[in-house]
Amino acid sequence: MSDGWIDKKRRSICNFLVNSPKGTVFLYSLDTFDISKIADKVFKMLNDAVEFVGEENVVQVVPDNAVNFKAAGELLM
Repeated sequence: MSDGWIDKKRRSICNFLVNSPKGTVFLYSLDTFDISKIADKVFKMLNDAVEFVGEENVVQVVPDNAVNFKAAGELLM
């Protein structure tokens, strides 16, 4: 799962989490200042997260609901 947000200092951050029957685990946060607006870069960011946990362990990717994340999700499929 990923969730993007902007902090009080206007920094763009994306958190990555993994959900399983045992619960949800935080993986890492990423500064997405130069990534979050471009679908191809968001795709690479999501693909890197999938590779980090192992593609064989991924059943579903739940991205942020922004247009660029939706487009990146389509590329990931």
